[in-house]
Amino acid sequence: MSDLVPIFQSSYLYEIELAKAKLASREIPSYIKNEYVNNIAVFPMSQNYFLLVNELDFVSAQKILDENYDLPEE
Repeated sequence: MSDLVPIFQSSYLYEIELAKAKLASREIPSYIKNEYVNNIAVFPMSQNYFLLVNELDFVSAQKILDENYDLPEE
């Protein structure tokens, strides 16, 4: 059995969600750590969010997240 390992970290939840969607489009499951912390806190706090993947998917996931989708110049 393999463990979940962090692959991406951000203070902004939307950045984590974009990375998660990018991995999901390639059928690599991922999980967000600390996703709901600010939902239960009385006062919003600065929180780091982590995107976790299965350690067996780490190399493939890292390559996907490193890809840049540059639009062609007109």
